[in-house]
Amino acid sequence: MKTLIVNVKRNSLDDGPGIRTVIFFKGCPLSCVWCQNPEAKSPSQEISFNKENCISCKKCFEACEIGAIDFSYKYRIHRDKCNLCGNCIDTCEYDALEFTGKVYDIEILTKLILKDKRFYENSGGGVTLSGGEPTLHITYVNELLKELKKDNIHICLETCGYYNREKFNNLILPYLDLIYFDLKIYDSDLFKKYCKISNKVIFQNFENLIQDKKVEVLPRIPLIPKITATKDNLTVLANYLKCNKIKKIGFLPYNPLWLSKTEYIGIKANYTHSNWLSQNEKKKIKEIFSDFEFRDF
Repeated sequence: MKTLIVNVKRNSLDDGPGIRTVIFFKGCPLSCVWCQNPEAKSPSQEISFNKENCISCKKCFEACEIGAIDFSYKYRIHRDKCNLCGNCIDTCEYDALEFTGKVYDIEILTKLILKDKRFYENSGGGVTLSGGEPTLHITYVNELLKELKKDNIHICLETCGYYNREKFNNLILPYLDLIYFDLKIYDSDLFKKYCKISNKVIFQNFENLIQDKKVEVLPRIPLIPKITATKDNLTVLANYLKCNKIKKIGFLPYNPLWLSKTEYIGIKANYTHSNWLSQNEKKKIKEIFSDFEFRDF
């Protein structure tokens, strides 16, 4: 499996301390129904279609030799036919079509990241690996981190926690300075219902990290209305974290703006909640976690 990167976001202030460059890897072992980055779920390259940029000139239709472009179809591309040749992208003058996922040579990506080294040093920032799930690409990440550590770059990993522990401990952990570890749903049946796999490995990996104490770990909870942000789920997670002597946590408040992204890659969202968390909902969440230190949201 080749490593694809969806985006390299420079000058970020939201994914770790200081000014950071965030690398969004493509592919994730989970399939959460609320995924805020649906374009990063599949490890394979895709073509996205932005209807707002399209002027219906039909040049893409003429360029497609296999009939995958259909102007009567809501998502424009019949993806079961598309062979990802890129002819439609090449002919579109209005950026309505583009590849989702790009291959970066390690040397080129490292040079891009190091352009902002001065900002990292002055702000206490660095690089954050996100996605998707970075640990799906352990060998590539290992090579990248070895290069970045030559310049003493601070590294933060955002992870869903589903990874091979032995490979992770040998190839990635030695280069990390901070881990944002997502804990979504405690109940195993509910986790499998909404994320499609078992959460057993995730909690085992989390406990291994906090017991090992080799790197700072910040558990984070995505606040998804009616799924993770329920009183039952949050209460049991709070008790679990207390039992593991966790004092500081993070929250990932729900952002309904992700819903528009699903149409870009031709899929129908299975979760369509369109509202932000209310002030009353936030108040109840803060009460459950009143014994913890966390950033306001």
